[in-house]
Amino acid sequence: MYKYTNEKEILAALERQALLIEQKRSSNIITLDNLNEELPGLSCVSTHDLLSFRSVYQSDKALKLADTSREEYLNEPVKYVNKITYPGDLQKGIVWIQRHLASHQSERPTGFMQRLRLFGKQDYRTFYTLTKKDTKKNELISIYIPVNEFGFLSSKIFRLLEEELLFKANYHRFMSLTSREKEIITRLAAGFQNNEIADQLFISKSTVEQHRKNLKRKLEIKRFVDLIRFAQAFDLI
Repeated sequence: MYKYTNEKEILAALERQALLIEQKRSSNIITLDNLNEELPGLSCVSTHDLLSFRSVYQSDKALKLADTSREEYLNEPVKYVNKITYPGDLQKGIVWIQRHLASHQSERPTGFMQRLRLFGKQDYRTFYTLTKKDTKKNELISIYIPVNEFGFLSSKIFRLLEEELLFKANYHRFMSLTSREKEIITRLAAGFQNNEIADQLFISKSTVEQHRKNLKRKLEIKRFVDLIRFAQAFDLI
């Protein structure tokens, strides 16, 4: 599998990841709640109104990191922002995004660094904020990725970047699968045996076995581990 060797490649891959997230979201392959659960460590996602930059979606994970209740977030959004962001960082980020949206490359993702205060502590952590315009929903979707003390993006994000390559290479195969075949993949990747899947779906064991043969042919895979990787890339588990 391809490995990212420098920060420039990582940032380019993250931009492609943002494009794919928008595609997955538009195709109802993934929800924002699913994505937040999938993102490793301190990474999280949020959305904002495209014109006013008003917060539209904030996950339970992000609120926990910010040591903020949903009530406080909804009733006092300005206080919430001031509580977690380093003075001036967010304003600079908004100016950066506005310039980007006004440029000829507005459909592409963009990103900037900002410092955030987590768990109510006094010190700040640096995050790379990757932002992409979602025209269909008239929103900005942002992914917050922690940067370590050496200035590099967290290595835990590599798994998502590798899944991005798999997603791009296999999207046409995913679209060819029936809903039943997706159900079979989900259960196989979760560790269920053929007879257990047959009982769960009220079909015969031989039907499950035939589905497995069809999946191997459609996905062009030979190893079970490749099936699991496919299921992870397309949020089937």
